[in-house]
Amino acid sequence: MNSRGPRDIPARQPTEMDLHMTGNKSTDLAIRSTLSGFNCLIEQTWDGCPIDCDPISLHMEWLFERKQGAPHKRAIKCYMQAPFFDDPQPDELPGICPGLWNHEVFEVFLANNKGQYVEIEVGPHGHWLVLLFDGQRKCFNNGEELELNVQNTWVGNTWQCCFEIPLAYLPGGVSKMNAYHIHGPPEERVYKAFSPVTDGTYGEPDFHRLEFFPRFNLHDVVPNTYGATPFNDHKYDSFWEGR
Repeated sequence: MNSRGPRDIPARQPTEMDLHMTGNKSTDLAIRSTLSGFNCLIEQTWDGCPIDCDPISLHMEWLFERKQGAPHKRAIKCYMQAPFFDDPQPDELPGICPGLWNHEVFEVFLANNKGQYVEIEVGPHGHWLVLLFDGQRKCFNNGEELELNVQNTWVGNTWQCCFEIPLAYLPGGVSKMNAYHIHGPPEERVYKAFSPVTDGTYGEPDFHRLEFFPRFNLHDVVPNTYGATPFNDHKYDSFWEGR
């Protein structure tokens, strides 16, 4: 499936503020100029039916920041835009939220061909959850220790979310992805997907059906010096070592 550009969130160009404290500005600009970024629209339900609201857009781009006296930041910066349905928010304070998938939520999965993947969830009220999987549905963390930089804003009835996925959270060799949006009460949940997760033989949604994930070129987003193997980050540790 070809990616499509968001209607309201164009690919951002680096600004002086983006490059502040990043060291060699000309080098950073040269690296970014070779990366096209990634855009997609969610315009259908999990089983391929058209949705009855505005599409959900996602833009991903490379983020590198030099930190004086600290590990440099290497991450995928994501810009998401979706209709805001104002579902009841979680009881937990903003931050890490187990079970966030039971609320209004946006999710993105990044996977490799070995069945390893990361699931990132963000909610409109400042909640997030990061889960790591070594095999389909074989989660090896509880999500309660992985931080995420998340910023939410609203424009009318539109929810805009900017979040950063540290490179260390990705398994090596990411080659496919999918993105989802969920909302509604338990008896009327609405499940939307960038790429449908059924071939017509399934009656219920399951976002972990990796066989339906479209191909994804990580090096549209991340420099080609990264990504073949897991990145060992001194700040975030090495989650995928030995897997």
